[in-house]
Amino acid sequence: MKRITLYLLSCMTSLTASAFTPEMKTMTLSDGEEITARLCLPDDNPVKTIVFCIHGTGPNTWLNKRDGFNYYDDVADGFCSNGIAFFSYNRRGVDIGETPPLYNKIDSVKYAKYLPVSEAQDVECMISALKKDSRFEDCKIILYGISEGTVIASMVADRKNVPVDAVFLHGYAHESMYDIIKWQNEGHGVMNMVNAAFDRDGNRKISREEYESDNKEAAGYKKYLFQNLSFETLDAVKDSVIDINDIRVMREPFNAALMEKIVAGDEEWIQKNYFYLTTDWFKQHFALEANKTRLLRLDIPIYIFHGTDDASVPVENVYDLQARFGVSGKNNLHAFVFEKHNHDLNFLYRHTGKKWSEGYQKIFQCAVEL
Repeated sequence: MKRITLYLLSCMTSLTASAFTPEMKTMTLSDGEEITARLCLPDDNPVKTIVFCIHGTGPNTWLNKRDGFNYYDDVADGFCSNGIAFFSYNRRGVDIGETPPLYNKIDSVKYAKYLPVSEAQDVECMISALKKDSRFEDCKIILYGISEGTVIASMVADRKNVPVDAVFLHGYAHESMYDIIKWQNEGHGVMNMVNAAFDRDGNRKISREEYESDNKEAAGYKKYLFQNLSFETLDAVKDSVIDINDIRVMREPFNAALMEKIVAGDEEWIQKNYFYLTTDWFKQHFALEANKTRLLRLDIPIYIFHGTDDASVPVENVYDLQARFGVSGKNNLHAFVFEKHNHDLNFLYRHTGKKWSEGYQKIFQCAVEL
């Protein structure tokens, strides 16, 4: 009860005060490669739990600096103000840089070794190193996977090479990466964003009236996503509504081109037109088992935090996983779905609304109660 009270009090504290003491670390990986990491320790509490954060896709750092804020400073503050330590790290071949918007520097040769299996091995090395510190040998370890990190966290827990007490999966990846990318490139994620802005009657379609309304949010999306194109142009299948069928038709050429470039090994095109990823990353991910079956083997607590407006991975997959656990008679899954939350669980509300979103508050609460 004392720790729960601490959580409730922390929600009312000032967002400007730092609640942690950082320890910078050089971590040596299994092949001798060294990376920089940071362990954030709560100021006034003995450490009983360490949240080990596993990044989403791409060239991420222990800080993940962005314009106007440092993402992992904020998240570390959220955990540490509740008496829980927070660990983050530079991905292979990545360091903090000065160039927006991602503020990173990439060594392309070293970064090429960033693959899902090697990432799982890197996480295991870092957890082993933490456990060798006498201060933390009895600490609980929570693997906190974000987006792609939900795959890596689940792999590490399933491999059982290091002690893991729970997995937190934020923006849960249920299917294989091939299926996820296909879902994204067909336009389902775009439609989630668009419907959140335009769809007023809940039918997941946009009428002319909805598209041409003077709603301020809709106007912003019209410019950002659709370059202010006319309703007639976006109604590609000519059925008097804008829905997934129209978006799929418009995006299919890009999806086909991406898959062709992956097969051809054209990393220059991929990194220019899609994201800074290697073809080996795609190919290894495409061959991996999906979380929807892997997670059924875990007996430790599994927590999922997902938004209804997630444009990167579908919320329906959370319900499918719940059904699979129900059929299997397993009760170690705890899933939380948040209305009108995006893939980032409305992280920016911390800065625009001056408090944590419901999704993040639940993450912190579950870490306290574990």
